[in-house]
Amino acid sequence: VLAVDMERVRDVPDEGQNIWGLFVEGGRWSRQDSRLEEAEPKKLFMPMPAIFVTATTVRDLKGMGINYGPNGPYNAAVYKYPKRNDRYLIFRLMLKTEVHPYHWKLRGVCLTAQTD
Repeated sequence: VLAVDMERVRDVPDEGQNIWGLFVEGGRWSRQDSRLEEAEPKKLFMPMPAIFVTATTVRDLKGMGINYGPNGPYNAAVYKYPKRNDRYLIFRLMLKTEVHPYHWKLRGVCLTAQTD
């Protein structure tokens, strides 16, 4: 995930897309550390910053040398609605984390395009 500020997003990239308006359910995104962290108490949905999304192959991803943390990335599902099923799945997103990805899987962390 490459998080960018909406004020700095001006040009449309040649490949990929900048998306904005997603929410993290069950966790939160730390802008300072650029990684997934524990949710704040009593806050189920936390907004994500603008994200540059592009498709890539595994070979290209390894060649980029992106550091997702000591245990690897968390493969988060992005849904249209908070109701989770294959019908509403949009795509999957690799998120940087300092803890093991199973930690977030057990918490049920995902991204949604709407909160209700």
